[in-house]
Amino acid sequence: MTVSQTFVGPCVRGRFPLRKIPILTVALCIFSFVVVPTPEIDRRELQSPINDDNVRQSPSLSNRTICSQFDRPSFTASHLWQTHLTQIVNASKNPLIPDLLTTEEDQKMHSLLFETLPASRMRRAVQNIPSTSPSQRASVRHVFEVIQRRLQDPKNNPPLRIAVFGGSVTIGRGCEAGKRAMQNYNCAWPMRLQLLINQFFEMELVKVYNLGIGGTGSGVATNIVKYWMYPSELAKVGPDVVVNSYSTNDSLPPWDLKDDPDADLVTAVLDQARDGLQQFVRAALTSNRCGVPPLVVHVDDYLGPQQDSLLGDMSYNTAMLQLAKWYDTFAISYGDLVRDIAWLEGDSTFANKQDVHFSNWAHQTIAWSVGFASLELLSNFCDDEFERSVYNLSSTDGHSDTIPNNNLYLPPPLTRELLRKDIETKHSEALKSAEESYKSMGYVNSVTVFYLRSYGEKWADSNARFTVSKIDGNNNDEVLSTCEIAGVSEDQHSLTLSQELQLSHTVHKGNSLRMKVDLIGGNTFKIMGLMICT
Repeated sequence: MTVSQTFVGPCVRGRFPLRKIPILTVALCIFSFVVVPTPEIDRRELQSPINDDNVRQSPSLSNRTICSQFDRPSFTASHLWQTHLTQIVNASKNPLIPDLLTTEEDQKMHSLLFETLPASRMRRAVQNIPSTSPSQRASVRHVFEVIQRRLQDPKNNPPLRIAVFGGSVTIGRGCEAGKRAMQNYNCAWPMRLQLLINQFFEMELVKVYNLGIGGTGSGVATNIVKYWMYPSELAKVGPDVVVNSYSTNDSLPPWDLKDDPDADLVTAVLDQARDGLQQFVRAALTSNRCGVPPLVVHVDDYLGPQQDSLLGDMSYNTAMLQLAKWYDTFAISYGDLVRDIAWLEGDSTFANKQDVHFSNWAHQTIAWSVGFASLELLSNFCDDEFERSVYNLSSTDGHSDTIPNNNLYLPPPLTRELLRKDIETKHSEALKSAEESYKSMGYVNSVTVFYLRSYGEKWADSNARFTVSKIDGNNNDEVLSTCEIAGVSEDQHSLTLSQELQLSHTVHKGNSLRMKVDLIGGNTFKIMGLMICT
């Protein structure tokens, strides 16, 4: 593998121009992406909450902003939700599944929204609203500007693009009663979210790309985002919003500890979830280096059961909230919305006691929780906009001057090793890293291996050693990185995982790389793909 060409510029359409590197194949992974358009529907009963009759008259805010469309300086998600419950019920009907368009289903939906899940309960789903990070504030503003332009001139402005990552839950496995399909995109919550919004507004306001892949975790999504491996339609401009919905697979206890009676699975899952999710967040926040980063959203849709400890089944939720506060990202928890109903009252509407997959009503409730949280995000954003307009504040007031309004800056990683006494030093190092980030573009710093970890006799003792070397003029190897990867799973799960090999130093234009793979255990190891990038 020879690095024969460097980049011609720092970025193309906000991403690394990896197509400029003819080294091996930049991405060999085979993934499937499904985008299903919103169908034509009967709109007679739908009504938009934004109209000329309730425009707020404010001399300080232009009536062209989305915030100016509401009838008071401060409004709440609860007020909007309660006011428009009937329209929400109508917009939640799924014309893609005719079997669910019955009077009985309508009554069930009405009961859930009006009795079981009032606005006072829906608020429990909102875990964190972005408010302090300059880059995520810019992302929130960008999201609402895209929506506003779409509402004003839909012919010349595209819908909001939302990319949802997750595993088999996200792609709808087990969603529709009586069907054992491995995926059911029309029933899954990402499609239901798209239907909810677009049917409510009587137009294609958002386009949701369900990029879920069964049996994968946050590591796979991290590399898709980091290396811009989106389907062709989305790759042209990138998503406006990226959603991590890997709470189920990231909550699976580490395979090598699950049968250890002395293992602390609560802490193990917490650390595992924090590590995987943090890598995704950091990749997403720096994925558009020439523009505004996407709004990063966490959706926790996990209610168990994957370990005996209830606290362990809540470990992902804890890690998600820690990271949302640290990076100022948008966090939503379906688990917190209905956990007491599912666990204490044993209501099977929202969870499955025997399986991590659940019914269509759970998927619909996840869509509602994301919709309600989005209204909360809008309410907070408009409150801040109104405050700045009244007091003539800049968009960065309240932030430290030492934190740049720069989407390359990230705070130091939140780990057990990060100590209070070191935080100022680590912060300075992070600033320097942001300043130097462009200088390494166009060179190779890492190799990522995608591999399958599976179970059964075929995979017994599966283990492989990967060695990456630089080749000198005499064909001698200088080892830059090595690691061993186990291909066997100790439980009945098959997962596609990834392992990044950081090179000890950068490989420049004109140098050659060699990867050696030794099977050191078992008789089978499956490599799903390789990526060689900066």
